[in-house]
Amino acid sequence: MTDKTLTIAVGDSRAGSFSILYLLLSLGFMGWLLFDIWIDAHTLARVLGYDLTELKTPIYHLVAYTVLGGAIGGIVNGLRSAITYYKGFDPHYFWKYIAAPWMGSALALIGFALLKSTVAIFGGTAASATADTPQFLANFAIGALAGYGSKDVFVWLDNQVHSLFAAKKQTPDMTGKPVAVAVNQIQDADLAVGEVVATPVESPKEAGTVLEQVPEPGTMIDSGKTVSMVVGTHSNGKRSAKSKKPQRKSSSS
Repeated sequence: MTDKTLTIAVGDSRAGSFSILYLLLSLGFMGWLLFDIWIDAHTLARVLGYDLTELKTPIYHLVAYTVLGGAIGGIVNGLRSAITYYKGFDPHYFWKYIAAPWMGSALALIGFALLKSTVAIFGGTAASATADTPQFLANFAIGALAGYGSKDVFVWLDNQVHSLFAAKKQTPDMTGKPVAVAVNQIQDADLAVGEVVATPVESPKEAGTVLEQVPEPGTMIDSGKTVSMVVGTHSNGKRSAKSKKPQRKSSSS
């Protein structure tokens, strides 16, 4: 029995320590900024000479609490992860922790914009002119959850993009055509070839041609989805009653 050496990766404690320190400082800054906006002090804007009138509106507070909530949620998630993996901290993930507050803010803001625009489209209002404390806290909580669960938010955003911008394609009519022609039709329509099931046929004319297809011709399906077909093959006997057929899959219209 040969001896094998087990190599254990040693984490970069300096990168881990810096990441945790950076996140803690960011948490303190975001917490102070949240309180500063809450009391309508707007210290940074005042120092920069910005007109404070526009910063004392409900819509500004709603957006600010959402963004700060996302940042704080991202920071808390980053701290949890950095502390958990501190002993084996991989410096390749250093920038993940640096970007955590800003990524959380961006995700919270995108989610806020999508939700508010959806409400407005269906007859609601994007922001109330008389927004009160419970609504501010609700926006902060939603932002914090978005920042903390950034992975889940990415999945949700992917689904939203797919549902909004997915291209629909019409399945071509391949019945009675040679398999090579059918495959070309599927690919030309930006679709993929799915299951191909061979079944014996008596007529030589049907051999090598498409007998059935799933989905049926003219069905609208998402680009890249598969189209399956039943293809006839030469046989000395009758067509088998037990021949398999492609299973029909529900497709979005």
